[in-house]
Amino acid sequence: MKRLFIVLSILISGSFIFAAPKSVEAQKVMDFFSSIYGKQTVSGQMDLTWADSVDMADRIFKDTGKYPVIMGYDFLNYTPKSGEGIMQIEEAIKWYKGEYNYDKSYTGHKGGLVTFTWHWRAGREKQFYSNQTKFRIPFKDGKLDESASEYNQMKRQMDTIAKELNRLKDAGVPVLWRPLHEASGKWFWWGASGSEAYKALWQFMYTYYTEEKGLDNLIWVWNGQNKDWYPGDEYVDITGEDIYANDHESQKKKYMECKASSKGKKMVALTECGRIPDPEKCTEDDVPWLYFMVWNDKTVSGAWTNEDFWSSEKVNSLELKKKVYDSEKVITLDEFKDLL
Repeated sequence: MKRLFIVLSILISGSFIFAAPKSVEAQKVMDFFSSIYGKQTVSGQMDLTWADSVDMADRIFKDTGKYPVIMGYDFLNYTPKSGEGIMQIEEAIKWYKGEYNYDKSYTGHKGGLVTFTWHWRAGREKQFYSNQTKFRIPFKDGKLDESASEYNQMKRQMDTIAKELNRLKDAGVPVLWRPLHEASGKWFWWGASGSEAYKALWQFMYTYYTEEKGLDNLIWVWNGQNKDWYPGDEYVDITGEDIYANDHESQKKKYMECKASSKGKKMVALTECGRIPDPEKCTEDDVPWLYFMVWNDKTVSGAWTNEDFWSSEKVNSLELKKKVYDSEKVITLDEFKDLL
């Protein structure tokens, strides 16, 4: 019966297939994406979620005089809830509602979009890297093993995150929800058991959150990085690719591989990147990324390294950043209001 509900709930908008019905706010975002896809790319930036003192949006404004539309957040320290980075919900609500502490000189539109990922700590080790924890997806006879202690732990932790996502729903905030990312690389425990176990977990999470938890504010962004790990059209709204390239080319090969995962039925986003693809090269190569999200800086202050993906000149030069944020092909926060 649940499977039938999911299949019947697939929606078609233009030439793209979406999954289950959305909240009014989430549907507006999907309609907006459909209207600009292939014409413009939405700007995005991952916040530094483990160092509350660093404001990535502020760093972008200081370099470009503009803000991104999408800010990225993480449930990294929510299971268990400890240390810094445990105000992600509050920060996301402020960003969406335009209550962020903008630079005094900024006079543009206030209020953007948010995306969440989850570096899911599990097992006794409370880690997410597969070489740091023995925790694995409990999978037996082609399905999740509900008798396993690992299953119960996963469900408890999913309940914890569902409560946080429900706070966003109650606040009217739609979420680009990107769980279980980069699975095929197998460096995270949710990929270490292989594609079949991974797809079973994705499908379970989707059904559990959509039906039992009623989280219709979620826009499901699949980022498995390999077509054999694609869980099915009825479980995905947007497909995405994480790319840390050594250049600012369009990354057409990766784009086409990601597009092929859904046979072109889903829009394709650059869900993480180090170097930003040059908008001109993307136009030349016909690579219409839906949005890009630059990963965060690692350094709180001091000399920049190659892991300071926004601030390091060796990764993204000031000239390139200004070019991207000034491009008519890239939508920034000041341009967003009239488009949504």
